[in-house]
Amino acid sequence: MTTRFSNLRFNRTLVLFVLLLIWVLCALSLRFFYLQQISGYQNSINDQISQRVSMSSVMQAELIDKELSSLAANLKQIGVLSVHSPEQVASFAESLKKLNPTIWHLYLADSKGNITFSTKEGYHPPISVRDYFTEHTKNGLPKFYISSPRQSIIQESALYIAVSYPIRNAEEQFIGVVVATLKSDDLTDQLGNITKNKNISAMLTDRSGKLIWSSSLGEGQQKDDVYSLCRDHRYQASKEMGIHRIKLDNNAQCDFQFLEKWEMFSIVAENRVSAEQSIQQYQQEMFHRNIIILMAFTLLLFFLGNQLLKQIESRRLLAILNQRNKAIIDAMPDLLLTMREDGTIIDHEVQDNFPLMIAASKLNGMNLKDLLEPEMVDKKLALMAQTIDTGEPTTMEYPLMVNGEEYYFLERLTALDEKHVLACIIDITSRHEAESKLEWQAFHDGLTGLANRLMFFEFLNKLIHDYRRNTREFTILFIDLNGFKEINDNYGHHAGDEILKHTAQQLSNILRQTDTVARLGGDEFAILLPETSSGQAKRVINTIAETIQQPIDYNGTSLSVTASIGMAACPHDATSADELLNVADKRMYEIKSSNR
Repeated sequence: MTTRFSNLRFNRTLVLFVLLLIWVLCALSLRFFYLQQISGYQNSINDQISQRVSMSSVMQAELIDKELSSLAANLKQIGVLSVHSPEQVASFAESLKKLNPTIWHLYLADSKGNITFSTKEGYHPPISVRDYFTEHTKNGLPKFYISSPRQSIIQESALYIAVSYPIRNAEEQFIGVVVATLKSDDLTDQLGNITKNKNISAMLTDRSGKLIWSSSLGEGQQKDDVYSLCRDHRYQASKEMGIHRIKLDNNAQCDFQFLEKWEMFSIVAENRVSAEQSIQQYQQEMFHRNIIILMAFTLLLFFLGNQLLKQIESRRLLAILNQRNKAIIDAMPDLLLTMREDGTIIDHEVQDNFPLMIAASKLNGMNLKDLLEPEMVDKKLALMAQTIDTGEPTTMEYPLMVNGEEYYFLERLTALDEKHVLACIIDITSRHEAESKLEWQAFHDGLTGLANRLMFFEFLNKLIHDYRRNTREFTILFIDLNGFKEINDNYGHHAGDEILKHTAQQLSNILRQTDTVARLGGDEFAILLPETSSGQAKRVINTIAETIQQPIDYNGTSLSVTASIGMAACPHDATSADELLNVADKRMYEIKSSNR
């Protein structure tokens, strides 16, 4: 009996030991599983944030570079107009403001900092002490300068940055600056979804870390808030695997791109508070769940439950990843395409109203060869191969006919692996049309549609260069309208405008396509006649004089003008632009004086 009792105790001890061993093994297994799940979840969130801020910083850098490049070209153009055609500055500046909503005001200042032109009405104090003026005079900067954020007058309560460019004369002497002010809020809106995520802050700083712009500058913040933000944010940069990363003191994860052309950093930072809360909540949920499993299930239920738990947690993690991926895709460009290296589309995401050549539901499985012209397909496949081989993203801009209309697109290719790429495509049609319209306005007269002074001198220099290479003669005609001032005085400027438009139309009708007709300003016109001798030009002059004096009907009144026309021939009169212009101008005034 004692032996049986001892065996029973031994068996119980063995069972208890086995159960205890199983419990310990189960506890250890659960603990290991718990740590693995937490680590995987943390790594997943960290990778998602890293991918999001990295892609956002690249997209922001490209948008900023496009915006500043466009603004730079326009400021240069205003500087040129202020020297050569100051009467066109106002109309060009107003057109530029309408076409570029980021621009708040435009200014021209002389070499002493006094405002000579502004799109803003009212009194304008000198800017001689402003950094965007003194930097050009102190350092002789030949390039653009971008100021730190500053506060406008209290009544407007707006934060803005100033972009300036020096104006120099033909002797490269500094004669002033052209300045564009950009509202912080307007620049934020222009950057779109990148700056509208409440957890993401976008910033621009110069090389030393001085703040230029930040999407975090909310409505109503004062100047002290701007300087405080610039002073309190300290960046500690490191370089890992060729990727620049920044760790902010206020618990944010960032990436930045350095724009060498503008010597500034494009920074995108995502606040990790919500991510840390999600990780902490996940840890609590996993801990409670494992305690319940450990207490409630036997060894068999544990293994079955362990498998089930893995499936549930895998689905849960997948759902979280899908939700975060969807958030990334929603903030991305208009169209995302995942493609194989041979051009076959295997997945896509498209925004509403994006112009597609076929229905979105038919994209998957299609090949680029079935959608695009062979030349475009070859170009895209070559870029895809380059992206996969080098691992570096590539971009391209191209026009495309969609449903009978021409669109322009910006496409960025990123390698996913050795056989797949991700294409991010943005519709830039409106921006391209605005740039084309600005370019046309820069070289044409707004009233008559003829070439303006800038285009006239460009064509004149080309004819002189052609003469020196190929000895091809040409003739210049200067035209001044007689009686135009009297029509303006007696019938108003609208009548004068009708005379100018009528004259421009008549000149365009009687001249060859190879000839150039330009309005130099007021009632002065100029004509370039390539491969035309003096004798041939005289016949053209007679035709022009007879045509211009033909009257027009203006509100029942017959109005007409005559023309005084001066001529200069190359090489008979001169072989340089200045000499030819002086001869033609002098002869025009001699004819005008003799007719009085």
